[in-house]
Amino acid sequence: MVIIRKIVKDDRGSISLVVMSLFLITVVTIAILTDISSVYFAKRSLTQATEAAAQRGVRNLNADAYYRGEYNLSTSLLALTGYSESDPGIPIDCEKGKSDAIRALSDWSNAGAYVMRANLGVINLQQISCDGYRISLTTSSTASLPFLLPFTGISKVRISASVGSVDERKATSNYYGANIGGVNQR
Repeated sequence: MVIIRKIVKDDRGSISLVVMSLFLITVVTIAILTDISSVYFAKRSLTQATEAAAQRGVRNLNADAYYRGEYNLSTSLLALTGYSESDPGIPIDCEKGKSDAIRALSDWSNAGAYVMRANLGVINLQQISCDGYRISLTTSSTASLPFLLPFTGISKVRISASVGSVDERKATSNYYGANIGGVNQR
């Protein structure tokens, strides 16, 4: 009993124990924050790739629908009075748009060392849809964590991104070549 009391009352080395435990807590905190930042940058990179693919797909004009004559002089006059339907946007050729979007995702995945991609794995296309005016994509990938923490066992995180894109007409006061007011152009 006397020996145990002596050991408990002896405070030699207690500062080094506190310093070592604080150092360990600091290292674990830095590792966790680094992993969180890595996942954030991978998610941002996946979202940018998905946005780029959607924008690349939406640029394909469906010329037949665009020049069908839906927007003629009478609909333009109705638009000026405010009694017309809202403009749904520029019609998209869905087949060409989908193939362009898939090609853009492939280009992004194969960019390799040329593009800093924040440890993002292969980009998988989960879903693509087109309704003639809008392209929507859902993608997924895995992000590798820089630090494998022993108490979690997690080395990769699955991330996903969903993006939709619509191509709209620019608001203008120039109808069929006649500038009817608004902004002066020089």
